Amino acid sequence: MFKNYIKIAWRNLKRNKGYSVVNIGGLTIGLSAVIFMLFYINHENSYDVFHTDYDRLFRIERTYVSSIQSDIWDSTPYILSDELKSSIPEITNATSIRTTANYLGVNDAMYHEKNGLFADNEFLKLFTLKFVEGDQNSSLENPMSIVLSESLAKKLSPESNIIGKTIHIDKKYDCVVTGVFADYPDNSHLKIDYLLSFSSYKTITRNTLDAGWGANNASTYVQLRNNAEIGKVSEKIKGFLTNHLKLEDGIQELLSLRPIRDIYMKTSKVRGGGGNRSEITTLYLFLAVVIFTALISLLNYINSSTAQVMKRELEIGIKKVMGSTKSHLRYQFITESLVMVSISFIIAIGLVLLFLPLFNKIVGKNLSIVFSQDWPFFIYAMLGSLLAGILAGLYPVFFLTSLKISSFLQGNSSIKRRAGLRKALVVFQLVLVIPLVFTSILIIEQFKYIEQRDIGFVKEDLLVSFIDVTNKEDREVLKTIGERLLQNPNILNYSISDSGPFGGGRQQSMDWEGNTTNEKAVIRSHRIDYDFLKTYQMKLIEGRDFSEDYATDIQSACIINQTALELFGWDNALGKKINNGRLKVIGVVKDFNDYTAFKKIPPMILFMDQGSGSSYVTIKVASNKRAEAQTLVNTLFNNDFPENPIEFSFLDDNLDSSYLNSLKGTINIFIFFSVLAILLAVLGLYSLVSFSLKTQQKMIAIRKVLGANAKSIFLILLREYMILFCIAATLGLITVYFIANKIIHVFAYHEGVKFIYLIMAGLLALFVVLFSVSSKIVSAVLQNPIKSLRKE
Repeated sequence: MFKNYIKIAWRNLKRNKGYSVVNIGGLTIGLSAVIFMLFYINHENSYDVFHTDYDRLFRIERTYVSSIQSDIWDSTPYILSDELKSSIPEITNATSIRTTANYLGVNDAMYHEKNGLFADNEFLKLFTLKFVEGDQNSSLENPMSIVLSESLAKKLSPESNIIGKTIHIDKKYDCVVTGVFADYPDNSHLKIDYLLSFSSYKTITRNTLDAGWGANNASTYVQLRNNAEIGKVSEKIKGFLTNHLKLEDGIQELLSLRPIRDIYMKTSKVRGGGGNRSEITTLYLFLAVVIFTALISLLNYINSSTAQVMKRELEIGIKKVMGSTKSHLRYQFITESLVMVSISFIIAIGLVLLFLPLFNKIVGKNLSIVFSQDWPFFIYAMLGSLLAGILAGLYPVFFLTSLKISSFLQGNSSIKRRAGLRKALVVFQLVLVIPLVFTSILIIEQFKYIEQRDIGFVKEDLLVSFIDVTNKEDREVLKTIGERLLQNPNILNYSISDSGPFGGGRQQSMDWEGNTTNEKAVIRSHRIDYDFLKTYQMKLIEGRDFSEDYATDIQSACIINQTALELFGWDNALGKKINNGRLKVIGVVKDFNDYTAFKKIPPMILFMDQGSGSSYVTIKVASNKRAEAQTLVNTLFNNDFPENPIEFSFLDDNLDSSYLNSLKGTINIFIFFSVLAILLAVLGLYSLVSFSLKTQQKMIAIRKVLGANAKSIFLILLREYMILFCIAATLGLITVYFIANKIIHVFAYHEGVKFIYLIMAGLLALFVVLFSVSSKIVSAVLQNPIKSLRKE
């Protein structure tokens, strides 16, 4: 019997080729979009779940709380991991790590590698690294040991086994390769290409790792026992730092557990660190697009199927007369629906495979489909598609097969009287379209705002590099290089600081004049020189810059940013004292930051460097001589520091590639699939209007025979859809306004939800309706009334 159903379904598809192409095409596009989006969401939700026992792995985060501030940090004291492991029995393993970037090489060729970690053997117990060579249990045990990823090992030594070989670090130090691991997966919040033993830290960095409780200089990870209660462990570690720090009244530093799988998606507002991060709200937006796209595709299929079945009313009536039962007819139509969905699913899979490279380019990812690994996803996708096909076919099947035989044979099908349902479907389609249009406009405008927002400094034409110097002689060399460079007309400014304006610096607790809270504030401090503000073209809104004309500037002067001014509550900052009176404010600089959309600018203080080892060099070059200037700078620095591989890069390229490109990928994917969903909705409305007008052909014909002109009939029909549009627009815009307010506040800096966005969304939705409706109404109105009345 089932074989006969399939045969009949196939014959009907061949007989109604136009209907089949439209329905299968619409379903294919919808399924392709849904599969792409679900595959992307599945990937985003898979970060760090490849670790063994990932559900027992946590990062320790530190929250600084006072009556005036509250910030979460991913940095903790280096000694915390050992103390937690020895003090809390529920913690089986704990480790501390620090990120590093070095020049690595086997011979003379050196490669700048940015994704390194200082780690120990405990790290290898917590994190899953698949070793292909070496002993995983002891590879980081000895000082000056290094473990490489498989790709990096081949890059450094393409022709021979690298285990036991010496790797030159920054042309100064030698490490022995003790292990090689399979390339670390991309879907992790950490980027790892090599590991250096933590016992090598002092030698390689020439810095002593402060082991005090006040030094937050590492990231701490722990693994809990199988039966450990997370709530109890959280309570035990919460006040752990209180026993080791002397905090002032009203100030707390609290520890908390962050599940490792939440780090990528739920830490956009956590300060410090780097690595891979995203925002959970974007995932919810993508999921909403998936649901809307799926619903629109199903509605389109229901509308098209119902319209097609109208043409088969006589067939249904004859089959009922010949003895077919309701169940036989229902099985037949559901089988047809399943055949159509199956064909659409197969084509959709082909389209996904074909356009995956383009999709990767749009979203800025490197997704790949490996059926041996991803088969559960596709099985679930197939079952979901078949279930959706069955559900979509239920309305036309159960409704039509339950009608009386006389209704079919006399041509009086009650489908024609179901105007309420058709109107409800129109409203529902529009209620889905309006949020998509509105959210697309909102995200585009928010992205423009972020991209065009004044970041407080001019990022173009700045060459930057961190130079590893640890003595006064090297610092003098840096100054001498600057004097030589400034003699070149292509070099405009030269500055040495401890970091750029967009990161780095130190966190310091400071008091300020007029503070009535008796609490200190955590301020980010930067050590700079006399030319820093001029090189970055920062704007002073009050006071003056540092100057060699004032002898006291180098010891006791400081400049604060606007956020610090607001925190201190001063009307006039000039002359005010900070840090127990040791620093006097001489100026206020406009807030500066990078593109980061999710974090607010912290309070900052700038003061003069007194030879503490700052070595972040910034060089302003002529905009029309960027390449020549970069070559000159790199050559000069490498000649004067032959033991330090140095490479200057342009700051605007670094910022744009790291943050903006990631944000662009997120926005591109949302807009692309929103537009696709809107196009599907246009097709659906077009199909629904076609169906509706077929049931009104006789009414149109009678009006024309009685003397009504085409314009009046057009307006009558259009008015019906305009009323439906107004209802849908009211429901849709009220809904999206409240949703949008929640979305927009995810961003630290935004313009808010403007009324013009609502108007634009309404006008675009109106255009969609008019585009979908007008041509079909015109076609129906201009049709010869004889065609509709010839049977009467």
